[in-house]
Amino acid sequence: MTDVDLMVSLQANRAIFVDYVIVQTLMAAVIVYVAYMFRNFSQLIRASAMIGAIISILSVTFFVTGVQMVFFASASLMSEMAANGSDLANNFINTIGQTAGDPVVQPTFLTLFAVAQTLINLGLTVYLYMFAKWDS
Repeated sequence: MTDVDLMVSLQANRAIFVDYVIVQTLMAAVIVYVAYMFRNFSQLIRASAMIGAIISILSVTFFVTGVQMVFFASASLMSEMAANGSDLANNFINTIGQTAGDPVVQPTFLTLFAVAQTLINLGLTVYLYMFAKWDS
């Protein structure tokens, strides 16, 4: 892989991550809106909509986890390229504060944050669809 190919890969990965943030924000708003609109339907219909929302939350979670893994794998490859003498890769690695040749690992807080966010989203989705008292 050339320097340019690697930079294109990292740029595409960054664009995907930005799209994920937009999708996650819009998805949360849509889940609340649909739960509110379905508040007067039967419990079976609300449960079906809730299952669809849960599938969406899990799909987005798997997607972002994959994107993060690709980013850190690409950054590790760039670190290796920097150790082998690539000026472009060396500049990038120095910019992010890494040592050329060292693997770039995902911080633990990113994993914990993703798990916490997913659990909160799942819990709130179940509450909104099945237990929320909208008319008070």
